[in-house]
Amino acid sequence: MAEPRALRADARRNREAIVAAARTAFDHDEQLRFDDFAALAGVGVGTLYRHFPTREALAAAVYEGEVAALCDQARDSTRSAGENLDAFLRGFVEYVVAHTGLARTLAAVVDPAVQAEGGSELERTLADLLVRAAADGAIRDDVAVGAVLIVLHGVGSATDRPNWAAESRAAVELLIAGLRAA
Repeated sequence: MAEPRALRADARRNREAIVAAARTAFDHDEQLRFDDFAALAGVGVGTLYRHFPTREALAAAVYEGEVAALCDQARDSTRSAGENLDAFLRGFVEYVVAHTGLARTLAAVVDPAVQAEGGSELERTLADLLVRAAADGAIRDDVAVGAVLIVLHGVGSATDRPNWAAESRAAVELLIAGLRAA
């Protein structure tokens, strides 16, 4: 994902404040006017437009940040490869459970190319976790990344089920148990 150019400290703080406000607002109020993000972040409208000329650009920044955060969690050097894999899988489900409004909003306004790039980053992270966990003997070595992704996509697409959060958590526990080496 594209890194923003180097910013002055105050500009970086403003940008981060706008993204943080948008993350929360997108999760709760899908119909918010674009200019309202400035007030939520405590910045002027000009500052909002200087960093994010469109709602789509702001949504893309939120999406990229969320993907990066999820992938970064999977690289904790204090945990084993198997523990990092488990944390990533559980973290993915907890993210979807906690942020269904955000996910729905981002899916509607983020450019498909940006979504594809984020999906590729998630897939690369997952593939790396699977390889490392298999090399450590924590999981089977015959698991394709695509098979795991299908389960995760199922979690994300089942949000209309009445008990989907509990079922999603149970599904990821089944997945983790199925990945374990014999």
